[in-house]
Amino acid sequence: MDLCRNNSDAMVLVIDDERLIRESIATYLSDSGFTVIQAEDGPTGLQMVNRQVPDVVLLDLRMPEMDGLEVLERLNGDWPELPVIVVTGAGSLKDAVQAMHLGAFDFISKPVIDMAILEHAVCRAVERRRLRLENQRYHRYLEIEVQSRTSDLQQKTTQLQDVNRKLEAEIADHRRTEQALRRSQNQLTDVISIFEGFIYSVDKAYRLGFMNSRLQLHTGVHCTEGVCHQVIYGRETPCPWCPMEAVLEGQTIRLELNNPRDKRWYYGIFSPHIGPDGAILGGQAIVMDIHDRKAAEIGLRLQADRLAAHNLRLRSSLQGAVRFGEIVGKSAAMHAVYQSILKAAESSANVIVYGESGTGKELVARTIHALSERGDKRFVPVNCGAIPENLFESEFFGYKKGAFTGADQDREGYLTAARGGTLFLDEVGEIPPSMQVKLLRAIEGGGYSPLGSHQAIVPDIRIVAATNRDLKRFVAQGRFRKDFYYRVHVVPISLPPLRNRRGDIPLLIHHFLQLFSHQGERQSIPDHIMRVMQEYHWPGNVRELQNAVQQYIALQDLDIIANLAPQADIAPLEEQAFDDLIAARPDLSTVLKGFEKRYIEHLLHEHKWHRSKVASLLGIDRRTLFRKIQSLNIE
Repeated sequence: MDLCRNNSDAMVLVIDDERLIRESIATYLSDSGFTVIQAEDGPTGLQMVNRQVPDVVLLDLRMPEMDGLEVLERLNGDWPELPVIVVTGAGSLKDAVQAMHLGAFDFISKPVIDMAILEHAVCRAVERRRLRLENQRYHRYLEIEVQSRTSDLQQKTTQLQDVNRKLEAEIADHRRTEQALRRSQNQLTDVISIFEGFIYSVDKAYRLGFMNSRLQLHTGVHCTEGVCHQVIYGRETPCPWCPMEAVLEGQTIRLELNNPRDKRWYYGIFSPHIGPDGAILGGQAIVMDIHDRKAAEIGLRLQADRLAAHNLRLRSSLQGAVRFGEIVGKSAAMHAVYQSILKAAESSANVIVYGESGTGKELVARTIHALSERGDKRFVPVNCGAIPENLFESEFFGYKKGAFTGADQDREGYLTAARGGTLFLDEVGEIPPSMQVKLLRAIEGGGYSPLGSHQAIVPDIRIVAATNRDLKRFVAQGRFRKDFYYRVHVVPISLPPLRNRRGDIPLLIHHFLQLFSHQGERQSIPDHIMRVMQEYHWPGNVRELQNAVQQYIALQDLDIIANLAPQADIAPLEEQAFDDLIAARPDLSTVLKGFEKRYIEHLLHEHKWHRSKVASLLGIDRRTLFRKIQSLNIE
């Protein structure tokens, strides 16, 4: 029998929220002679059916406003003779089975690869509806004929023969429908058999009604006799996490559970098993193994808790501390730096350390690395200012043997050497823009390839950069790429110059004396030399101070340190690093406040912090001087 005859008389309603799929189905069926109307959601489709009942409905189950099961229930209640073909994805097979229970004529899996299958299903549905309508019309006609022409037995016999032929055709159609349903069930069975998780169903008394083959293999039980908590989870009583009570109320529950039978973590979806009459018969479950992901998640959480606890202990120990790891200083400015280091260590974001030469930027970077979760991996320092421009790529990315003349063996680059750890980019402002582009692509997930290789490597590194330059000005001048700037400038830390934390100078001198003294020797610096060193401007910062202490220990020559004194007399007032001041271009209020602070500091140190005498020299009273010391943060 040709099921697709007289297609022009058949109307098909397509209800699907995916416009592309809806239109492709409509185009194909229209080309086959069907009249196709479309609805983008369930409410619109129901309105269209109210206006004109089509011959068949193609219905998607997954729609946002009203799902397909609700639409199907409404259609089946108001138009029981209207055939509905469910079009659903492979992930919605459970809903497709429920749709068949609610009266769906057939279902077809998405994506629809062969439209001929869809057309065949529509033809069968249209033919079935036609036959049913014809049968209904015939019965009405037969009643009228029986009432009006009871005497014409021959004509009645002929009519009965026609009815028998149509009934035979309908029986044949039913058989074809049963065969199609059986094929659909076989497809569902195939999908269940290849599913890597566990699928099972139970009744209200927890008795197993179905287990997929993978679950049977896992439990070693090849029949459905027994209760789920004993067969699957190895418990004599119902599991404490079992959501059966909520499932029997019609809820779908999703949860993570630890199976005591194999000590592994699983993710389960538990939903009600609904019978043909709409009653809830029990529950059905889909359970997937997530043990590896869960173990990694627990490990990361424990590691984060340990790191947070460690940093909390460090914070509590910072009150009044004179050093933090290898960093020496008790000033308020350095305590602010310590807090920034701890925050940076807790984060996985990139860090940039600003500060003049000699302020200890690499020491800060090493401390951040040691306190972070990458502390057990490598810390790779790179002096970007010492790399020739033509060697940047080979130094950072490495190269393979034979990549260029002189490449007689493989060499790993800085990015490979720092995998899992921290890459310290000292003087990051010296990286040329062309290399910044390649580094940006590498650290943003695009990866890199060593010279002479086509294998892409995605680095697992954290970047801590450092510079004594004004990167914002470099960006404005086009010497530093804006996108690379925002990639490294995530957690900024600014180190104060030594001249702004003079109270730390005695601590640093004592530290260097201990560091450079020979075993058993106790070195010291006379008070008058200490005063000179405290008033010196220290343009080389801590590194210069370290060198001065080392020279004194080595030579015991006061002239070397005494040579610092003339500069100290001039530096606090006359030489304000005028070039740096012009480059920074602060407002007048900032400049005046800076000179005021340095002048008051100079007088206080010169007169041994005799406030009354200093106030008299300044021409102000003692209270005014005290307020200025506080407001200018003079230590």
